[in-house]
Amino acid sequence: MIGCTLFMYIFERAEVIQMRKLLVFTDLDGTLIDRDTYEFKDASSALSTLRQRKIPVIICSSKTRAEVEMYRRRMNLPWPFVVENGAAIFIPQNFLRLKGLTFASKGEYRVIELGTPYVELCAIWKKTKKEGNFRVKGFSEMSTAEIAALTGLTTQEASLAARREYSEPFLFFDTQDRFRHLQDLFQQKGLYITRGDRFYHLTGKNDKGKAVQILKKIYADTYPDTEIWAVGLGDGSNDVPMLGCVDMPIVIRKKTGQWERIPGLGRIVYSDKPGPRGWAEEIYRILGNQDHVWS
Repeated sequence: MIGCTLFMYIFERAEVIQMRKLLVFTDLDGTLIDRDTYEFKDASSALSTLRQRKIPVIICSSKTRAEVEMYRRRMNLPWPFVVENGAAIFIPQNFLRLKGLTFASKGEYRVIELGTPYVELCAIWKKTKKEGNFRVKGFSEMSTAEIAALTGLTTQEASLAARREYSEPFLFFDTQDRFRHLQDLFQQKGLYITRGDRFYHLTGKNDKGKAVQILKKIYADTYPDTEIWAVGLGDGSNDVPMLGCVDMPIVIRKKTGQWERIPGLGRIVYSDKPGPRGWAEEIYRILGNQDHVWS
């Protein structure tokens, strides 16, 4: 079985300690939720086990705050979460110690903002698109019905996806040379393009990895006598920065049977099964290791 030997090697080589605090950083689409149905029932039991053991499940997604909040309610997850490819970290009030960090209080959250505000980003988007006459279409130019048709979301869910705060998903209909030109123009203006499952995403200088590093430090400051040990689960290229910042990177198999190619990382675990089934399988494999006591 793919991953078994690697898991055994990693755990056998690791220093055996009394207690580690396990953090689970996870993508949503194609990872914790099914790419097409957006269901997570195959991972429900594993999620329940993590909740019972008070092991944080930290969603780290390209989705908006409104979308992630919906899934947090459905999954009953009380922990922090990261939205729009690392653009902002939402931490519930009176939850964790924010030592030396700048944050804004927004309702029930303390928010660490790493991304470019949507209004500013869209202004650059529109100007650059017009200047280069690029054949592209962003969420800001789509109706809720269009977003629903492209994603398979309900109209209500598509309205949540349209509530962007830091990024602009878009479709590109031009040549690869033109795409590289578009990338160069945005980079000159301090913006970057990442590739998601269905769309490209225009963002600021944020990525999932930067957000994960900040959250790991926050947990280390909050639990100074406990070693923090992080797992990351994702299936796409925009998950690479996150996977590069955890102790155990896990690439979830796609429905096509393939895995995202992740160059430059050391040891990587690849799930046998796709989507939430693969997610649950790898979580149970970690929890089943007898050499560690997780908190």
